[in-house]
Amino acid sequence: MKKLLATSAAALGLAAMLAASTPQPAQACGGFFCSQVPIDQMGEQIIFGIGDDNEISATILINYMGEAEDFAWILPVASQPELSIGSNQAFTTLNWSTQPQFRLDWENGGACGGWFNAPFAAESDADGAAGGGVSVVSQEDVGPFETVVLSSSDAGELVDWLNTNGYDQTPESLPLIEHYVDAGMLFVALKLKQNESAGAIQPITLKFQEADPCVPLVLTQIAATPDMPVLIYTFSENRVVPTNWMHAQINQKKIDWLNWGSNYQDVVNQAVDEARGHAFVTEYAGTSSMLQGQLYSPDRYQLDVLAALSDPAQFVDALLGQGFPRDAAMQSLLRKHIPMPASLVEQGLEERDFYNNLEGYSSELAGQDFDPAAFIADLEERVIAPLQEMQEIWDSRPYLSRLYTTVSPEDMTRDPIFAQNPDLPDVSNIHVATAEATCADDNPEVIEELTITLEDGTVFVLEDVVPTWNGGEFVDPAPTEPAAKTIELIGRTGAPVVVDPMNVAEVDTLLDQKEPEQVLNQLTTGTIAPPVLPPGVDSTGSDGCQGGSNTPWAVFLLGGAALVAVRRRGMTTS
Repeated sequence: MKKLLATSAAALGLAAMLAASTPQPAQACGGFFCSQVPIDQMGEQIIFGIGDDNEISATILINYMGEAEDFAWILPVASQPELSIGSNQAFTTLNWSTQPQFRLDWENGGACGGWFNAPFAAESDADGAAGGGVSVVSQEDVGPFETVVLSSSDAGELVDWLNTNGYDQTPESLPLIEHYVDAGMLFVALKLKQNESAGAIQPITLKFQEADPCVPLVLTQIAATPDMPVLIYTFSENRVVPTNWMHAQINQKKIDWLNWGSNYQDVVNQAVDEARGHAFVTEYAGTSSMLQGQLYSPDRYQLDVLAALSDPAQFVDALLGQGFPRDAAMQSLLRKHIPMPASLVEQGLEERDFYNNLEGYSSELAGQDFDPAAFIADLEERVIAPLQEMQEIWDSRPYLSRLYTTVSPEDMTRDPIFAQNPDLPDVSNIHVATAEATCADDNPEVIEELTITLEDGTVFVLEDVVPTWNGGEFVDPAPTEPAAKTIELIGRTGAPVVVDPMNVAEVDTLLDQKEPEQVLNQLTTGTIAPPVLPPGVDSTGSDGCQGGSNTPWAVFLLGGAALVAVRRRGMTTS
């Protein structure tokens, strides 16, 4: 089984994340220090570029909270990679362009007293032996990082080497690293260069030869949290899907349409649970053309103008005017080249107040040297080059897929692998349902009956509705239905094959043991088939009288003995 790349979280908090269903209002601010960094929602985000001849690039967002000297990051890879710095802005741009959105279109001009039209969310403006069973394949500085690529035949000796050389690993990481040592993987290790702050941490890009992208979650479990978000973007020729994990389509009846899908992530969590914790949801699949020129164009930045500015305040104003990203990388460069004077630090002045108003502190800055040429050199390496490189990936690959899941440490038992399938349809990230209301005669603030029609034609009715944003409580309109409309397995060609709820546990187990193509063939040929249930009992556990269950499970009789199958993460009881 191919295993390419993983976002390892050994000994650190990794990769920041995404994933709200609705845009949030931006804070009004005109400087580089408007956002709080690092992002506090832990998870993993990766941008894959899939090229010809098995050429793959992977840009991994790293999030870390702690002291710079304690930062260490290790990543298993299948072949020796070429390393470079990635762009924070790329992840921000992708998220805003493709995040799921849920909207109701009201028929007959709205509903009930005028209050029911919910407000829109505001939009945001060196080769050699290392000793023992460890070999140093390569070693170099990349942006703020010291990097090394290692090979080893002994996990214990590899962990000892990492700890001795400042890439500290916890004892719990040993069996996880051993998993990849046994698979013959190489290891990329990063730490910050001396005098670099933790704020200088940027995404890292790896380029290598491999057939399919992969995220090695096995190693990630050492620092993972329950229901950790994992967000994958792929740029390729065709739509990309998981092959050795299942794929889920969510049941949109369970979405809080009246509050712009605010419970979307909860529904995804439930749907993934129903696939035993091993499924992705496709949030967008389609053209990447909307991203052309979004990050970089040859005439975007005028470095000659910056080079002529020796006043720090004017230099920063010019950076803002030219549209440089307002992210952690820029903040780190400002700290490095325009440090806050000690007198202001002693006064307890906030960074935001200082860097967003340098002109107001010109007298304190008068005694400091400012070197615009050195600043520009760092801009070219750490900001402009990563933007240009990512823009080239976006422009050269016509198809973008966005895949999302949540996964807990106990479910990080199999590394998800992804492949292109040219036979699949596009998936929009914009979801629109229609709504028609019947208002209560005695209370215009209440909708007596609300009929919602989904994109697929499904119609359901809500009664006595008060939306959550107006003080109401969301009530699941389909409590007896699963959160996953369908769970399926998808190959490199052809349509998805639906997995019956009663077969999810079996399919998941087989995917641990066999190649995905073999399991898919067993499903297609009927070798894996749902059991025959007694009359009146369906595979969701409903007997048609008792209302079923909101957790997909079944109770049925075989040979006079009761068998209970519970499909939840890590649970199959019989």
